[in-house]
Amino acid sequence: MAFLSGLGVIVGWLAVFSLMHQWGEVESLLVMAGAALASWRVAMRGNFSSGLMLAQLLHLIYVVVFCLRYDIPDQGIPRTTHLYLLTVALVGYINYQRRHTLAQLALIASTLLAFIILSSADLIYPFAHPMQHRLRIYIPLVNVILATGILCAGIVAMQADFSRRSEKIRAIQHALYNDEFVLFYQPLLNATGQISGAEALLRWQLPGKGVVPPSEFIPAAQQAGLMPAVGDWVIGSAFRELAHWQANPATSHLTLSINVTVDHLMKPEFVARLIQQADRAQIPPARVKLELTESVFASDIDAVVAKMVALAAAGFRFSLDDFGTGFSSLSYLRRLPLEQIKIDRSFISGASENRKGAVIARNIARMGLELKLEVLAEGIETAEQWSLMQDFGCTAFQGFYFSRPLSIEDFRAFSLQNRQQGPA
Repeated sequence: MAFLSGLGVIVGWLAVFSLMHQWGEVESLLVMAGAALASWRVAMRGNFSSGLMLAQLLHLIYVVVFCLRYDIPDQGIPRTTHLYLLTVALVGYINYQRRHTLAQLALIASTLLAFIILSSADLIYPFAHPMQHRLRIYIPLVNVILATGILCAGIVAMQADFSRRSEKIRAIQHALYNDEFVLFYQPLLNATGQISGAEALLRWQLPGKGVVPPSEFIPAAQQAGLMPAVGDWVIGSAFRELAHWQANPATSHLTLSINVTVDHLMKPEFVARLIQQADRAQIPPARVKLELTESVFASDIDAVVAKMVALAAAGFRFSLDDFGTGFSSLSYLRRLPLEQIKIDRSFISGASENRKGAVIARNIARMGLELKLEVLAEGIETAEQWSLMQDFGCTAFQGFYFSRPLSIEDFRAFSLQNRQQGPA
């Protein structure tokens, strides 16, 4: 909305200024159009929040410069271009609801401050180049209509977005209370192709719509602060299944990897509750591997280390997921009681496609081994990738080449078949 509405206003004024032969204004608008497209490209490359903030900053700068250079109050005709700053501030507020950052708050405050200053003072400087009077007669009306229209559209869009998110949050709460979530299990294999465990993966079995992947509901659950509750459900369900494995000699050796979010880990009661859940399910903590992402390094690292040390003392094991894609540093890795790192699938695919990708994957594996950590390669999709990552020193593997995530019945069948087949 922000990109399209901003670009629409720019194109509209380009046409007006071109017809009026106001070439200075045309040049400035062309620069702004290029900047808007650059912001759009940043957003479309997966950095939506950053792209939106860049667009806000560029619009803020442009509106301020335009007001000071061209939109100069005269003969009772007020300055009105600064009205667009209200729309910029609204876009900032919407973006802040998506991702709470200090930079976004600073942008909102700067935008509102600029609006107040431009509203309360003429601010006529020597570099000003006022527009022709005949053009200025119509600009206030057009600006008021456009700015108000965009602002109203933004409010409607914001309300619609909030309504959608509220509906999804209610649906997630309903799923928790009505046991609509289900765990799938993706096998983990060793270098000989024998199953050594599984990763528990959350899915939503939505009545009438089938299985919903986590990418469609986890972000909403995180924003609503529901991940600790969802995480508790996952841990409880996973522990019950692990208890079944422990009772069967054919599966008693298997480990179960469970993803834990940072906000769940940082709950004061997390350590005590996890130990209590393991005791209640009568499972050995050594069979549980807690997977953390590199986002833990953006939290209170001392508190994270303390919790991990306490859980490690109780027997739980830790794996660092998506290694190489986030905030990790070697100093942090030395402090954390990790047993395993998982090389992100993007490095695995890159290793089989080009030499640079292979160098990166090999060095990540070597670093893990030098730190005396087990190295798991995830995202294995071909025999070539499996062989290559074995050559790099990886000893654990996961990916569609071996198996997709399976329902519990299918996983049990897979485990039995794998055991009967023996080493590859």
